Amino acid sequence: MTPPAATGQRQAPKVAIFAGRSPSERYSVHRGYIDALWAVGAQPVIVPASEGGDGDRILDLVADCAALIVSGGNDIDPAFYGGQPGGGEQDPDPERDAIELEVVRRHTAAGRPVLGICRGIQVLAVADGGTLIGDLPTAGFNGHWDEERQHEPVHDVTADPGTLAALVLSGATVVNSIHHQAVASTGASLRATAWSPDGVIEAVEGPGVLGIQWHPERLAAGDPRHLAPFRWAVTA
Repeated sequence: MTPPAATGQRQAPKVAIFAGRSPSERYSVHRGYIDALWAVGAQPVIVPASEGGDGDRILDLVADCAALIVSGGNDIDPAFYGGQPGGGEQDPDPERDAIELEVVRRHTAAGRPVLGICRGIQVLAVADGGTLIGDLPTAGFNGHWDEERQHEPVHDVTADPGTLAALVLSGATVVNSIHHQAVASTGASLRATAWSPDGVIEAVEGPGVLGIQWHPERLAAGDPRHLAPFRWAVTA
């Protein structure tokens, strides 16, 4: 077989994606992420974030990737953002948290693009020095956990014009919602650029960094506009 370089064809850009541990004896990532990356012409590289690796080894693993995706999953341990456990946390995995936060900080400091989805937007906010709302219903925000309709748009979203959030929505104004936590504040590097009608932050962004609270990987099969965040990650 002729090597790709000899044919003049461009190799598919690699995109690293963090895999969680749920259940604890398995690494897992929703297949929608993988399908979406294939659909935009990228080559997925699944990266296990665990105590079996460290920041240097994982950075080496993603060094030749065009971008990094921080996927959904369990709640972030509140100790990482100065919060107090409220009893409603969903299986925090501090080892995963520590690895992802370190790699995100070092990856963004190197000027490399990062896309965070659901838990991923929360990781980006915490890595930036921000905080989270530990439980939306307790804080008075209802209607954000609709797992039965995870493949359907269920609530409105509004993005500031001209932002990355507006770009990746591609004209869509309704998204799905499967989360009980959300970004409360960001640090100095990121800003909120999209919101649900009740004021919950739905997107944050900064140079080469985008976090979205909805799940485009579960909407893209029914509405190809939701491939846009993955296309952005490949070309950012």
